[in-house]
Order: sequence, then structure tokens, then C-alpha cells
Amino acid sequence: MECSLVVIKPDGTIRRTVGALVLKDFMERGFHVKAFKEMKVSESLAKLHYDVHKEKPFFPWLVQFISSARVLAMILEADDVIKGVRDALGATFVQKAAPDSLRGKYGIWSGINIAHASDGPETAATETSLWTKEGGLEESEDAEKAANAYVERYAPSNMDLTKEIRDLVESSIDVNDTSSAVLESLEDLFGRDSEDVDEGEIKALALAVFDFIKEEVEKKE
Repeated sequence: MECSLVVIKPDGTIRRTVGALVLKDFMERGFHVKAFKEMKVSESLAKLHYDVHKEKPFFPWLVQFISSARVLAMILEADDVIKGVRDALGATFVQKAAPDSLRGKYGIWSGINIAHASDGPETAATETSLWTKEGGLEESEDAEKAANAYVERYAPSNMDLTKEIRDLVESSIDVNDTSSAVLESLEDLFGRDSEDVDEGEIKALALAVFDFIKEEVEKKE
């Protein structure tokens, strides 16, 4: 049996329905949940997690994004689970993901793509150790029960605003719109399906996505 670290990122977790549907999909594929935790990622953990990208210009944004609001961190176990999760998610860039993949269905734009998943056995071992040590993620006999309870609580609402958020991001980049109205719209859309989420987290996630839009617009200039 193989294990993988999977993190449903803030863009999935804040949208409660989306996060629950992604989690449900994993479990329906037969991936056993060995550890499950809703948590805020510290800046130190974010930097360690993305250490491989630390020399790249987008590193600060990666840290900002994943630490902006809560995530769902988990360890999944099954035969070939690493490949299975990555196949289910689809291509890393949302625009390249198949329409029936999880990123194709729920991803927003580019690397704002719902979830992180380990890309190989060695990476999985390293990431699991890191998130256990620095993030307090622990294996538990109750993990699967907790994951099922999460799905039962949030999946039935059927609120999926992916198209609205995706269209807003795409159009803002296309027409070079980095006005405050875009940020306000992001806050509104992310806030509509965010039960029990602090307003500060919604604003921080919206700002991270807004900063991404600004960077994309600057690249075009």
C-alpha cells in the first residue's frame, strides 16, 4: 500500500461545497483517509513546503496563497494512490486540465488549482514527515470518520461558483482590470459558501487571487 500527502488548498477549502466534493471524489475512488486535519498553514510551513521553488520569482506568492486561509490536509492510502490522486486532479494548470478532472471542474485559473498532491514516493515521505512535524497532521483511526462527516456536512449544499470566479479572473486578466471592484467581487464570491470561515481568511484569499491577477497583467505589459 502506498501513501500520499494531499492538501486541498484555500481556494477549495473556503468554498465548502467544492472542498467536500473533492474529498468525496477521493474516497469514492477507494483512497483510505489515514490522517485528516482542517488547519491554517503557517508561513514557516509554507516556505518549507515550497522550498524547491524558493529561488523562483513566484515563490512569495505561493507562500501567500497557501497560508492565506485554511486548508484540508490529509494522508491518503491505497495501491498506486500517488498516481491515482494526480490523475483525478488533472493537469497542474487549470486551463490544461481535462473538463472531467477535478481541476477541470473546480479549478480557478493556472496554479489556483484546488489541491496539492505528492508527485512520487520519496516526495510523499518527505512531505508527510514535514506536515506531521510542522503542521501537526497525525494519523488516526477516526480520520476516515472525520472526512466522511465533513462531506456529509458540506457537500449537499450544491453551491458551486467556480464558473463565476473563473470568469472574473480570466476577464480581469484579459482586459487588464486590477481595480478595487475586482477585489471586492472576489471577496463576495468566496464568501458565499464559506460557512464557519473567518472574514479575515476570505479577504486574505481574495487578496492572494487578486495579487495573482495583477502579476499576470504586469507580465503582459
